[in-house]
Amino acid sequence: VVTFNHLPKKATIRIFNLAGVQVRTINRENDSQFERWDLKNDSGLPVGSGLYIAYIDMPDVNATKIVKIAIVQEQQILDRY
Repeated sequence: VVTFNHLPKKATIRIFNLAGVQVRTINRENDSQFERWDLKNDSGLPVGSGLYIAYIDMPDVNATKIVKIAIVQEQQILDRY
């Protein structure tokens, strides 16, 4: 799990791989400062090991943040493709 912290109430987190393909979009609207990414893509499949870029748009505070993430997954066998 990856946890993003110090977030305002409303934020959109878009996660991309290094090829520029959008892997996941997380829209949040809650009072907690934390948001978790379960390391799955929008289809519910686990992402592969590698580097990812998180583009965090925070319209309420008129700010944008770009975060680099390194993911190392354990070996697993998927039950679907």
